[in-house]
Amino acid sequence: MHKRVWVGILIIVVVAVLAIVIRGTRPSNPGELTIGATLPLSGDAAVFGKNTQEGIDLAISEINDNGGVLGQKVRVSYEDTKALAKEGVTAYQKLTTVDRVPAIIDDSVSSVTLAMAPLADRNHVVVLATGATAPQISGVSKYVFRIWNSDAYEGEVIAQHATSAMGLKNVAILYINNEYGKGLEGVFRSEFSRRGGRIAAAESFEQSSTDVRTQLTKIREASPDGLYLIGYPKEIGTALRQAKELGVSAALLGTVALHDQQLVESAGGAAEGLVFPFPKDPSGTQVEKFKTTFSAKYSKAPPVLADVGYDAVKMIVGAIEASKGTSGEQIRQGLTALKDYPGASGQMTFDKNGDVHKPMGIKVIQNGQFVWRN
Repeated sequence: MHKRVWVGILIIVVVAVLAIVIRGTRPSNPGELTIGATLPLSGDAAVFGKNTQEGIDLAISEINDNGGVLGQKVRVSYEDTKALAKEGVTAYQKLTTVDRVPAIIDDSVSSVTLAMAPLADRNHVVVLATGATAPQISGVSKYVFRIWNSDAYEGEVIAQHATSAMGLKNVAILYINNEYGKGLEGVFRSEFSRRGGRIAAAESFEQSSTDVRTQLTKIREASPDGLYLIGYPKEIGTALRQAKELGVSAALLGTVALHDQQLVESAGGAAEGLVFPFPKDPSGTQVEKFKTTFSAKYSKAPPVLADVGYDAVKMIVGAIEASKGTSGEQIRQGLTALKDYPGASGQMTFDKNGDVHKPMGIKVIQNGQFVWRN
């Protein structure tokens, strides 16, 4: 074949490939606004991702039934992080380069949020975290916001309860070895020690661990009067069961993340008496409306994190309406301007670090149920 013909064919192929690539990096519908969601839809924290997804989907359906935002329908592109930082980065890259999203609803895993933060800062993409709690997230980027309390507050609440209400003096800590676990372990250690308590032992375990007997044996030998457990429901349920088998006799303390029926099922009765902090029940018209519409759609009461998933969508849309624009910078400005937002998860205002401050109380597991202690 003539050389010129080959060159012509090569040019056609290159142009065709470029056209496919360009199409793949543009929004599929110019009349549609796509926002991203990076959630743990599989793996140990999948319960959190699926709960959040239900709240997001409910909010999206309500918004689109009411005409969308700025004349555009809204859709969500979901990516599974598996609760792993490296997966979160991959998900972020896909959402920002292929789907070209200006904002991402992030999951409940702090290490994922922290891995995405520098990218969000560089690309001017808003990341709105629904449950990431590590203290290091505060102020990490002006494009990162979260609608759940920082561990700095949670750790203070449980340390105060451990000393003043329970009279504990000698607490051991068993924590997951990631940013969430290390962050909360450090906060509790500092706050409990400041109140005159002593950390008897501190043992970590890797995410997805199914056997923590070695760590629990060391904890038992330290003879603590309290055991503070930091992790996700499935793993901590296993730890509680193994602690009971090994004869670890100590008052049980936990975290917000353990408020899920999966913990009770996994622990097999060993979770009885565990106390942990939790945001106080919000009230107001928006709260009741959310509960009613959620129950109507899913035939169940809203599980943990469903309300913040719902709020994340509504707040992003509210920010778009306030700033009258859909760029990451305009959404950031809109979120910063929101004051006393009446959400399904409570009233919220972002401080200078992108944090909210919701009042917390103490819950306890009694007869397999989560009930308020105060």
